[in-house]
Amino acid sequence: LFDTSPSAMAETERDADATMRHAITQFRHKMETANRRFLQDRVTEIEGLHLPTEAAKLQRMRDYWDHLGIGGPDPHWNHLVSPGPVREDREVRGVTSLAEVPSLYHQYMDGVCPPRLRTEAWRQMYLETFHEVCSAAVADDGQAQEADAIPRCEELVLFLKYANGVCDPDFRRLGIAPFVPGFYIGVPEYAFVEEGAEREVEGFRDLEAQREALRGYLEDSLLGQVGLHGTIDDDLEVKVGFLIGCGGWMHEDRWYSAYAYCRVIGENGTDSAYGHWAWRVVFFEASEENPATLYGRRPLFDSIPEFLEWYCSWPDYVDMRQVRRNALGDYT
Repeated sequence: LFDTSPSAMAETERDADATMRHAITQFRHKMETANRRFLQDRVTEIEGLHLPTEAAKLQRMRDYWDHLGIGGPDPHWNHLVSPGPVREDREVRGVTSLAEVPSLYHQYMDGVCPPRLRTEAWRQMYLETFHEVCSAAVADDGQAQEADAIPRCEELVLFLKYANGVCDPDFRRLGIAPFVPGFYIGVPEYAFVEEGAEREVEGFRDLEAQREALRGYLEDSLLGQVGLHGTIDDDLEVKVGFLIGCGGWMHEDRWYSAYAYCRVIGENGTDSAYGHWAWRVVFFEASEENPATLYGRRPLFDSIPEFLEWYCSWPDYVDMRQVRRNALGDYT
């Protein structure tokens, strides 16, 4: 029997919190280390070509990182842009030496989008609104009797406590999708002028206005309604789900990410590994041939820590011949 006493439940919550924090900490370290190593390896390759000028070397490096060393004035930034993209743009455009590239700033070098749901009130609002949209979608699909059976996305909200999402800089030109379930809801990192204080930024302080914005994002992202250049896994039965991210290269979608309450149906009924209903992270190709394999496995995950471990495992599967073809838009 499970211990449902308040103390036991509190301990369970603390354990889940610690597991998520550890998973994100490990993820950040692995992603930044891998990305900087990848860049350093490309620098070493290009230096071996003995090109005559730094400009020529940087031009070759732009196969992997756009706009390196192009110079020029700052673009126009509106007042809502965070410092990260501004710093990244300036450093990238202003670099003059190939050797400097691996140490440049990239807002997603460690793969993590900073959290925006910074208070319990924001996270509770997200949890409630997400569940309301799920229940309405299931009811609208003629499953009104099952709407109450959709569990709340507790793990997702715990993830959003520490990150708004994860995003690969994708120097490999794979077109891997980000996973950003927080959308643009909440208070951004740079809105805090001191610990525990919020700057009065228009549009961020009104919780109810943000609730309606979140509802709109979720309703527009419902699987089965949002337009895709492909289909989700053909053996996946989805009761309700949301498109969370889209990755591409050369103006073409390559990969999608989703968060779905789903199960896998095998040829002889329910698949044993994923046969139970659960909230899962799903990645699928922009094609009609899913499920696909990526980074050595089917990208379907029972937990967010499991997903994070996979998302940063890409160095184990890099094929530089394919990366060079990717840079040219050749995914054959």
